[in-house]
Amino acid sequence: MSVHTTAGWARALTSALHQATGDARLHDEARRLLAAGQAGPLNVNQGFATSKFPLPDGRVARPRLLVTPLTASEWDRIEAAICARPDAADLAGTAAISDQLTDPSLTAGVPIAPDPQDISHTCTCTPDAASTACPHSVAVGMLLTERVRTAPAPLFTLRGRPHQHLKKRLRTNSPAPQPAGPTAPAARPLHDNTPGPAAPVPAQVTRALRPIPDPVTLDLTQVRLVLHASLPEPPEPLPGTEALRALAADAAHRAGACLDGQQLPDGHTPGGDIARFLSLPHGAAFRQAAMDHLDLDVVGMGHLQLAYTQGGPVGAAVYLEAFSVDHDTLAHAQASIQPLRPAPTATIVCEDNRVTDEAAGIQLRYGPDGRWYPYRAPYGVWQPVPGPSPDPAQAYRAARRSNQRIS
Repeated sequence: MSVHTTAGWARALTSALHQATGDARLHDEARRLLAAGQAGPLNVNQGFATSKFPLPDGRVARPRLLVTPLTASEWDRIEAAICARPDAADLAGTAAISDQLTDPSLTAGVPIAPDPQDISHTCTCTPDAASTACPHSVAVGMLLTERVRTAPAPLFTLRGRPHQHLKKRLRTNSPAPQPAGPTAPAARPLHDNTPGPAAPVPAQVTRALRPIPDPVTLDLTQVRLVLHASLPEPPEPLPGTEALRALAADAAHRAGACLDGQQLPDGHTPGGDIARFLSLPHGAAFRQAAMDHLDLDVVGMGHLQLAYTQGGPVGAAVYLEAFSVDHDTLAHAQASIQPLRPAPTATIVCEDNRVTDEAAGIQLRYGPDGRWYPYRAPYGVWQPVPGPSPDPAQAYRAARRSNQRIS
């Protein structure tokens, strides 16, 4: 059995970087910059990695190492090939992603490590270096190489799909459902009003038809309430009786809150509204159904409830989903928390709406309500902690306080 290591990722990336630049002097100058401790934190995003370096004239150079992301179909092929292996969890189920996956034959012929032609450079150090390699951009590549030597996940982000996506697929990987047999009737949507082909009416049915009877006068004074009576189960695909009763109770709860003048929380997303529903007495019985629907295990459901308790429906939505955020918002958050970081030169990873300081075990997630939600990972899994704030520095302080209490 082959031993799983991670150093091969750094070797593959180093080889590609050397071939892409082709100038040994640039690499020597980049090493001198790093040895002098002039590099800022490494920021890894989809398609580029960046950092910053001070310049002699007082300006700041902002280089970028650009890497062509893989397409969604290429990532789907890679993940399918990995998940099909019996040792998939060992190869890619943890942060120590095996460097065996640098072999394209294990990833459906699609290389995860970039080729030299996938790499380009930009930098603000001089106008004529805007689209060519310079010591600063080469130094960014070296920083990234050292990073992936022991933690290859940023390389997945750089190539277009975070490693977390593959981990989730490995957890939920199951055989595809078998297609229905040739005699199975095609399912039609519940509200599909498109007329289908007319079915022939048997002659015996035609003979049995009778005229519609005349309307009768109803005595509504003797109406018997049947709200709590035993009712037959609705036909598929309608929800069951228990679910319909819970939905009616939820509608009554919301209507009563409106009549009392209460401000109802906005669910923002279906996941956020599910968390709100589960927090109420009539929704508690559907916890397992919600876990199945949201693809959460017991720990994940506990974290979802924490997220709702600490941040309402928006907090739950932020826990469940990765929202798109512009780069300036992430850059502002990174600059705000930089003075607070215990290891200021360690790598910061930005992807989607998340700013992750892995050295401190802290992650901030930006929500659609404009607040930053703090997370920490004391046991290797990100979980929400109290203290969301519009100020990323305040949210970072809340996460640090939570870490201190846990430790």
